[in-house]
Amino acid sequence: MKFFIVLLFAVLGHSAWAADPVPRKEVIERVDRLMRSLPTLTGEARKQGISDLYEIARSKEPGVWDAVLYFGYNVAVSADGTRTLSPKPERNDVLSKAIPVLISAIDDAEGVNNKAWWILICLQTDCPAPKRAVWEVWWKEGSKRFAPTPAR
Repeated sequence: MKFFIVLLFAVLGHSAWAADPVPRKEVIERVDRLMRSLPTLTGEARKQGISDLYEIARSKEPGVWDAVLYFGYNVAVSADGTRTLSPKPERNDVLSKAIPVLISAIDDAEGVNNKAWWILICLQTDCPAPKRAVWEVWWKEGSKRFAPTPAR
């Protein structure tokens, strides 16, 4: 239950969610590069990539933190400031490779302080506990929604 409270605080901690700007282009590009590189990184470089993504996801700077949240979506902002999200299937190829890497980086001892867990809960709508085994089960059941788009 504690992790749901932490997640709620994290989301609500970013004031005026609907009024925040859409992520800036340079931040979107940085998140894209980091997500694409995760499966190829090892050791300290992988830890650094996860830390970099975490810092973006936890940023309080408008137009930054939601770049991870919206990684798999196109975002349209209406005149009243509300956002409409539509899936971005071309990102599924990246997510289908990056999500297992993030799951493997969950350290149960870190609990809600685990950086990989924070990134995972930002990337999709579910919020399993910060335990690797729980996320492995989640991935077995939910990986189909991140299936890569077939080449045409």
